[in-house]
Amino acid sequence: MCKDDRPALRCPSCHASLVLAATGGSAPPGLTLPDPPSPPPVHEVLAQYAGRVVDPATARSGAAQARAGLAAARSAEAERRARQAEARRAAPDVRGVPHRAA
Repeated sequence: MCKDDRPALRCPSCHASLVLAATGGSAPPGLTLPDPPSPPPVHEVLAQYAGRVVDPATARSGAAQARAGLAAARSAEAERRARQAEARRAAPDVRGVPHRAA
């Protein structure tokens, strides 16, 4: 004899209530599981860009902005490292409690 004291079984991914159904036929009425979400096909996503013409001035401007952003990020990282190294040099070298001679 099997006792199942759980009120309902649930799907771990979509949390839908699961019902035991007999095989060999269609799903019982009222049991419709949602289709898993899927991204749209690539050709549908890229179709909106198919007829566009690239403006060279806009492309150069965008590339310049990207380069400027990368250069700013590099310099900010270099400054952060320099401040960190300076703080390490300024702080006393503490490696532990010094041994006291008796």
